[in-house]
Amino acid sequence: MAMVGLFWVSEDAVHLGAPPGESAPGVRLAAEGLDAVGCGSGTWKWAELSSVTVIGAPVRATPGRQLSMTLDVVLGAMGLGGPEGPAEMTVRVQASDGVAELLVHSAAAGAYTPREIELSHQVMDRFVAGTLSPAVLSAWGRAHGAGKTPRPAEREALLQQWAQS
Repeated sequence: MAMVGLFWVSEDAVHLGAPPGESAPGVRLAAEGLDAVGCGSGTWKWAELSSVTVIGAPVRATPGRQLSMTLDVVLGAMGLGGPEGPAEMTVRVQASDGVAELLVHSAAAGAYTPREIELSHQVMDRFVAGTLSPAVLSAWGRAHGAGKTPRPAEREALLQQWAQS
């Protein structure tokens, strides 16, 4: 399993943000469409959608803000405050029958680069337009196996490839 931009990619599934857990919500992307898991109900076919956007993704900060975030994580690990868990993001689904907002958790250990977020939205736009399928990401996940999440520059290169293929 690996994080590539806003996507969590495994050998058999693609999620926006972190995959759902027992009590954590999630959004699964498939060749047929998008499924809300544990965060409200909803299943949409790509043809029914006019847009899918992620709002509130944590963005990599300036060095001063990064130090503050690092201290929050350290203090949290010591039980002295800090973040309660992964950042929450909202997946806004614009469909022919209205708008749905779905809660997901960030898969990033800290934050995403601004370019990762931008390219991830371009990839999502291609899913909605029908010019790319999440199956391409799943195929990458199968080839990548149980490897680690690529470094930021590699993630951006993959997203760029998917956004323009």
